[in-house]
This record gives sequence, C-alpha cells and structure tokens, in this order.
Amino acid sequence: MTSAETKAPPPTRPLRNLRWLAPLLPAAVFAGACGPSTAPNPFTVDAGPDAAEDPDAGGTGGGNPGDAAPPDDTLGGPCNDDAQCDDTIACTVDTCDLALGRCRHSPDDGACQDGFYCDGVERCEPKLGCLPGAPVACSDGDVCTIDTCVESTGACTHVLRDADGDGTADGHCVANGDCNDDDPKVSPALPEVCANGKDDDCDGAVDEAGCASPEHDTCADPLVIDAPGAYTINTTAAASNFAASCNVDNQAGARDVVAAIVLPAGPPLDVEISARTNGADVALALLGQCGDPSSEITCGKSFFNAQGGRFAKIRGRSLGDPAQSVALPLYVFTDANTPVVLDVAFLPPEPVATNETCGTAEPISFGVPFLSTLIDVDQDVGIACMPLTGELLYSFELASPANVHVYASSVDGDGAPVISLRDAACALPEDEITCQSAKIVDVFRHALPAGTYHVAVAAGAPTTVSTTVVIEPPTEPLPDETCAGAPTITPNVTRDVDLLERQDDVQLGCLPGAVDAAYTLSLPVASDVLLVQRISQGDSAAVSLALPLCAEPSDELACVAGGQSPLRVGKRNVPAGEYRVIAESLLGQPVQVTAFVRKSAPPLVVPFADACADVLMIPETGGFFQGNTANATASFNAGCDQGGGPEGGARDQLLGLSLSDKKRVVLDMSGSGYTTLLDVRKGPDCPGVEVPKACAVGYGQNKSFLDLTLDPGMYFLQIDGLGQDAGPWFLDVRVIDP
Repeated sequence: MTSAETKAPPPTRPLRNLRWLAPLLPAAVFAGACGPSTAPNPFTVDAGPDAAEDPDAGGTGGGNPGDAAPPDDTLGGPCNDDAQCDDTIACTVDTCDLALGRCRHSPDDGACQDGFYCDGVERCEPKLGCLPGAPVACSDGDVCTIDTCVESTGACTHVLRDADGDGTADGHCVANGDCNDDDPKVSPALPEVCANGKDDDCDGAVDEAGCASPEHDTCADPLVIDAPGAYTINTTAAASNFAASCNVDNQAGARDVVAAIVLPAGPPLDVEISARTNGADVALALLGQCGDPSSEITCGKSFFNAQGGRFAKIRGRSLGDPAQSVALPLYVFTDANTPVVLDVAFLPPEPVATNETCGTAEPISFGVPFLSTLIDVDQDVGIACMPLTGELLYSFELASPANVHVYASSVDGDGAPVISLRDAACALPEDEITCQSAKIVDVFRHALPAGTYHVAVAAGAPTTVSTTVVIEPPTEPLPDETCAGAPTITPNVTRDVDLLERQDDVQLGCLPGAVDAAYTLSLPVASDVLLVQRISQGDSAAVSLALPLCAEPSDELACVAGGQSPLRVGKRNVPAGEYRVIAESLLGQPVQVTAFVRKSAPPLVVPFADACADVLMIPETGGFFQGNTANATASFNAGCDQGGGPEGGARDQLLGLSLSDKKRVVLDMSGSGYTTLLDVRKGPDCPGVEVPKACAVGYGQNKSFLDLTLDPGMYFLQIDGLGQDAGPWFLDVRVIDP
C-alpha cells in the first residue's frame, strides 16, 4: 500500500452537488496532469455569456465585470412545482428549486451515451440537448504504428505498420523487418522460392540452396484425386495463376494450386468438396478445362467455422462420362502459405433444388425429417435472423389450430441452421412469423390458426440441415408472453423467468428469433431505470425497456443483447407512466431479471475525491455519479489489476458508502470512456481492506459491474482503470434491501 492508504478516514460532511461549482473551480481541476487539455472535457460546464450582461446569470450586474458571478445556465423560469419545469430537452433533469422559486434544468451526460466507445463520451448541454463527444484519440505519435479505435473491444490498438499486409512490419520501422514493403510475398517469415529471381525471405540471397519449389502450381502438375477421401495440398511458394468467379479477398497475397478430380467412367456423380485451413482465407473453383475460366462449373468463397479456421464448400452436379474417365481441374485459392485439407465425396446425383421460392415450396409431412443441402442456394426471402447462405422453402397445411415446433440441426456441423416460419404470403420480410438461429433450433408457436404456412431453411455457412415439423394440441400463451396485459414486475426485486415452451411475441429487433416474456413496469414519477438480467451458460439473451404497445422498433427505449451474464441496460430520467420490461432467450433457457428503479435526480459530478482526505460520501440510498480519473493521481493498488505498471496502478478516485443495515448494492459503470476497474473496500479506516470478489474490470462495452450483499459498515469505492487506463467515468449506485 502507498502512504496515502494509511490516512485517517475523512470527517463526515454533507453531500453536495458540485456541478454548480464547476465555473468557480481552478482550470487545473478539470485538466490533465500535464496542464489544460486541448480536447473538450465532457464533464465541465460552459460558463455562457458574461454574467453582467445576463440578468438570469446570478451576477451583481452594473459593477466590475471581473467581480460578476458566472452565469447559471441550468436556471429556467419561475415555478411552484416540478410539473411546471419540462424544458422538452430529454437529457436534462427538470426540477423546481423551491429556494429560488425557479426551474432548474440539470444536464445529465449519462442520458446521452449512445453505447459506442470510439465516438467518445457524449455530453448534455442545457437548451441544446445531447451533443457529440470528442472521438477517442488513439494516436501514439509513432509514424510506424497504425493506430485504430476498435469498437468491439472498446480500446485502441497500435499495430506496427505493414504496408503490404504480409504479416511482417516494415523494414524502415523495425530491425530485421520486411525488406520489400511493396510485395506481400516477400518477408523474413516466408520461405525462399526457387527460380523466381527474388530474395523472398529477406536474407540477402536469391534462390539459395534449400529454397522451396511449389507443388501443383500449374495445370501440368495437378494433385490427382481419383477416389473419395481426405487429401492435403499446400500453397507454400505458389504463384497466382488462375482466374475464377470467386477468390480470396486479399488479392495482393493471393496464391493458388490445382488438383485434378478424376471421375471413373460410368453413371454421372455429384462431387462435393470442402477445403479447410487453420485461418487463412480459402476459395474453391471446379472447372471443365484447366486454364479456361469460361468452363467454370461452380465456385465457393470461405466461411468461418466454430474451431476458428475457415472453409469453403462446393458441389458439382451430375458430372462424368459413361464412356470414359473424366479429369476436372480444381483450383484452390488462399491468401497465405498454408496447408489445405480437401474432403472429397462422390455422391449419387441430386438435381438442383427447385424449391428456392415461396411459389415452388416443397410440401412436407409432420414428424418426418427432411434434408436441405445449402450449397449454391440463392437468397430469395427476407429473414430477420440474417443467414449467410440462401434458403430453401417448404410448406405445410394446418386443418385446425395447433401448436407447432420446427426442429433443426446441421448434419455435418459446418453451419448453424437458420429457420424462418412464415405465413401464407411468405415472400416479404413482414410475412415472417418468427425465426431462430442456433446450433439446435426449436421454433415454437402456440395455437397457430388453420391455414397454409412456410418454412425457410438457411444457415450460417454451407451445410446440410435436417428439419422436422411437429404439431401438438393447441395451448394458449401464458399471461407474460405478450405486452398486452403483461403482469407487473416489482421494482428492485429479482424475478425468475422460466422461458420453456415460450414463443417469440415481441419483435422489436433487439435479438431476432429469441423467445420472450413481458412485464409491466409502472413509474409513478420520472425515474432512473437499470435493467439487469442473468442468463444461462451458453445462451444468448436480451433485456429491453419498451413502450406498452411493443409494436414497432421505435417503441424500444433501451436494449442490450449478448451472451455475457449479467446483461444490463439503463435509461435515465424515464417519464412517469407505464412501460414493458422484456426478457429474451435465444435457447429458451431460464433467466433472472431485475428492474432497479429510483426517482430521477441530477448526476453528481466528482471533480475531487482523489485520496482519503477528500472522499466523497454516497447517500445510503445510492445515486448517479460521474467524474474523470485523468484529473486524479494514482494512489491505490487493486487486486484485480493485471495490467501491470508502477505502484498505485492507474489514476483513481475514491467514494465512500456508509451502510446502517445489510443491503444489496449494485454498482454499474456502463457508459464510461475507458477500461474501468472498480474495487470495493471495507473500513472503518480509509482506504479499507478489499472485499473478497468485489473487484471488477470492465473490458470493451461491458464496463465494471458488481452485485454485492454488504453487511453494515463503512465502505470505500475505488474508481480506477486497468493498467494505466484513465478517463471519464459514470457510476450508478443502487442500494436496496437484500
């Protein structure tokens, strides 16, 4: 521990809102350690026009302008109660300041956050509303790095410059780097290729002993494949010789080899070929004549597989000659030197599927599995679950109302099935009843009326899908399955939700195809709402806040979807009224959902709280806080900080929370602008001792979150960053009965 950690606890002092003090504080309070920042600080307050010229500014007027108090642009007109103070600006908290008899419109930056990291921390300005934040500046000042803000990870990357994309940094930037930054096939990481007159491996010699000669690089030297099975072909040292209608995306690094698929004399065969790599992009093309692009039979680009590699799959139909054997060239394209595993199957011929449209849908029987080969299939209908392949269409008739299950799974495991249940009209996106994408699909509907229905079968990659439609006696949906008449959810109380035998009734776009349950949330006053949902392992889920009708995407007020538990999403300053909380699960697994609710209040800005001598106390009822650790010093270590660095870690701030009774304390740092670290310590002496399992790092969009049950006592909340990370932060503190 540092010396700062041995200081006595701070004296108790009344909580105060420091936002109004911002214009009076020294500029250094809001600046970084190296002086005033040139970038706009999202937590400072604009002083506005000169107080002497603004009668609403609270200045003395008529005197020395230097003696005038800064204007208070949060003040509005006269009032007697809060209801008279709506300024129509969604991000301000509107209250009547009874001491002044005037409205106060307190800006709330937390209400403006758009959930994206790279566009910076948005801010709220009175009279203007939400304004964009300063985009995250990732430059490290080094011309040899490519500095990028990555939205998916919520962090900056600094990748050594690699002009030709061959995986080796440019030679002018690093020692022993790439000796030719214009050629992606020249690098110290690549082998020397024989007889090409290049120094391929950057060792200063050309075509030296031990060089690699490509195999199967031309039509004259194919890999002969004359029987079904697995074969390995290697693109190391190969050139780019062939053209086809598909290829790898990185053409600068493209290379190709050729195999000969030899079919015996006899009846026609279908040939199905897949090519797999450990990560390199790959494509396949089957032709009738080597070197003649016009003879192409079929071509397929690559898809990602569950193991982290990539694969391409094609199927040539009714090939061969009854009188003689036939050799068909197979081009194998990659964007790197890599071995490629080819799986080749000779199959009985199957005609090209004719059920690609709703008008040609194939009738199916209940309880009887049917197979769909999703290779070279077009996309013809709109499916909300967004498959990557085309789809095949099937139809069935219900003579009377029935429950319907559509089960599906991949036969070969190459792609997750996507199943779309559609009405009689079928073709348009609005004709979709529901869809689902999962390894094992179970699309379910209660009591479908008598009539004609369609099933569209697609997938996330070329595969063969086995599908079965099963009907059962009709049952009615449970009361919480629709937004109309949804039962009440009690604020601040966790609710268990069993989603077995549920269907997808609420389709606002948060998680297409997920089954759901809806609950009524009544807000008697404008409130800050935080939804937290715990999900089952291996599931993907969503939780959202919506208007009562739940009819259009615009009815959705806040939503989060994903597979990391717990999911949480907040909405600040929600007007009084009735709303819906919607819990969703892709696999129909049980979830737990809590709607944390408290009366809306302005956020408390924390410009100080830099050490034990200046701890800011949190009311026992909680609140919403915002600050910026870039203005602080590094005072305290944290047990979950694995980012390395000097003693004290990143810059930090310290808040205090005194509990008189045992409480459930929920701490959420969503919306913060850096990789947060939140550490809870127990006193009585500051900074206290770390509470077990109460230190949380927040990566990417999932900022620090803790859900704790704490005994009575004094606690210290350390607002910190992973490694040396610092910046603007938000902290939502909910304190409720356990």
